[in-house]
Amino acid sequence: MTETNNAIKSAVIGGIIGAAAALLLAPKSGKELRGDIRERCASLQSRTKQLVADIGDKTMEVAQQVGEKTAEVADKTRSVLTTVKDEIRDAK
Repeated sequence: MTETNNAIKSAVIGGIIGAAAALLLAPKSGKELRGDIRERCASLQSRTKQLVADIGDKTMEVAQQVGEKTAEVADKTRSVLTTVKDEIRDAK
């Protein structure tokens, strides 16, 4: 999970740096440049929100799967304990 977070952070930071460099090095007037910066920021904000939503959905999915597996293990453990108890009781 940490590698994924680092990759996402790196991609976002790289995108910001690349966009800023492209905007600042382009031969445009100040008004055009500010408009481009606004558009790029809005686009980046939209993509970031979508990425966060996707990560949240995936996190919920994984949490649900972990919960289901935990319940399965707990049920199996209860079953084994019940069997062992019965065997001990029968042995007495």
